[in-house]
Amino acid sequence: MELYPRALFLTDDAAARLAAEQRGYAVHGTIGLLIRAVRRGLRSAPEILSLLRVLPQRSTLHLRSSLLNAILARLENEWTK
Repeated sequence: MELYPRALFLTDDAAARLAAEQRGYAVHGTIGLLIRAVRRGLRSAPEILSLLRVLPQRSTLHLRSSLLNAILARLENEWTK
């Protein structure tokens, strides 16, 4: 961590996430990375919302449908104001 103070650790694995956080890394997963892309103007909100809707069918990411629906509702509310 001392060598790379601004390093990010990208993972969706809970154990790896916990270990990285305990070592002081900023940890982000797939959804956080996609949201960040919109906020930085690298991707459009409609593009990411569309991608999130098909994520369960197109990836191996395990995400409860209730959690994904809550994330989608929050982002749609935030991005379509």
